[in-house]
Parts: sequence; structure tokens; C-alpha cells
Amino acid sequence: MAKEDKDPRPPYNGSSTSSTSASVVSTPISHEVSGLTPDLEKAETIQPKPTPSISRVQSALSTIRSRRPVPPFLHPLTYTKTGPDVIVEFDGPDDPYNPLNWPFKKKVITTVLYGFTTMGSTWASSVYSPAIGQISEQFHVGTEVSLLGLSFLLFGFGVGPLLWAPLSEVYGRKPAVLAPYFIAAIFSFGTATAKDIQTVLITRFFAGLFGSAPVTNTGEYYRLETPNNVHNQLLIYV
Repeated sequence: MAKEDKDPRPPYNGSSTSSTSASVVSTPISHEVSGLTPDLEKAETIQPKPTPSISRVQSALSTIRSRRPVPPFLHPLTYTKTGPDVIVEFDGPDDPYNPLNWPFKKKVITTVLYGFTTMGSTWASSVYSPAIGQISEQFHVGTEVSLLGLSFLLFGFGVGPLLWAPLSEVYGRKPAVLAPYFIAAIFSFGTATAKDIQTVLITRFFAGLFGSAPVTNTGEYYRLETPNNVHNQLLIYV
């Protein structure tokens, strides 16, 4: 009689099978019930960035609106026409202080001197450029730092007219040109004898600040001649 083939499957054990199947099925069920996957459970909630509240903006606007308005400028002479006793003019057409009545020699000397002072100030700005490489090597700085000597002088050129132009209207052209020009020359000597790059930059700035006076105030040379002959003074000045 032929032997029956043995069944390779293990004998049925109801308790063990049911417990295994229950443990396998229990894991996805728990996640399905909670409605979350494992990745979503571990993910952190991103907090929104705080935005400025509208109440702060409104409080700032209310503070600005609650300020007292600035009263308009009022002066007793605001609507008063300037009288002839206040206007400063020359004493007639033959006044010797009128530049149009100066001798031709004085006109030429004044124009030449103003031209040289202006040339000295503008020359001080350009003469620095060929020495940029030597300054970088001597003071062990980069080219960008040595270029600041030129930038600082031009910055002084821009700030100086805010001071020298009003002073020339109060004290005249001559003191508002010669005094700052002399001080600019002193700072130029300071640049030449500087021991570090800081001294170079500081003296260059003040040289431009005081050296801008001739550039600002010497444009009045056209008053030395009548409009028909002003080209003569322009030629000498240039």
C-alpha cells in the first residue's frame, strides 16, 4: 500500500494563527483610525511668521495725526517791499569800487591770480592719481584703500561750497578765497609728510574742503567786464 504524502504545512493551531493575524492587522488599523501615517505623525508643525498687527499701524497713524500743525512763517516784513535805503549798491556809475571801473592792469592781475588758485585746487585732485600704486606699496594697503585719497578730496569738493559760498556773500570774495586756499596748502604739506594711510586720507579730505573755495567763488570774474567784452576775461581765466 503506497505511503500517503505528508502535508508539508504545519498543523493547524487556531490560537497561534489568530493571534499572529491579529497582530499583523492591528498595526494598519490603528493608523487608519487615527487618520495619520507615520511620516505625518513625526512631522513638525510649521509655525506661521508673526505679522505686524493692524492696531500698531493705526496707533502710529493716530499719533502722527494728533500732532499740532506747524504754524506758518510770519514776519513783520514778509509782505513789505524792500526800499532803496536797504539795497546795497555802488555810489553811481563812476564808483571806483565797481569792478567795471578798475584799470585794465588790475583786471588782468585779478583774473590771472584767480585762475592760478583754481588751477591749484583742481591740480591737487589729479596729481594724486599717478601715486596710487606707490602709496599702496609704501603703506601696505590695497589699491581700493589708496584710491580713497582721491575720493575723500572730491567729497571735500562737494561739501566745501556749502560753506564758502555763503561766506563770500557776507565777507566778500577775497577773504573767502585766500584764507581757505592757504589752509588747503597746509593740508597738502600734511599729505606729503604723512606716516600712515590714515593721515593721508584725513589731510586729503580737508585739502578738498578748503581747496573748493577758489573753485566756488572765482566765477565772479565776469563782473570785471561788460557783457560785450566778457570773452576777454574768460580767455585770460582759462
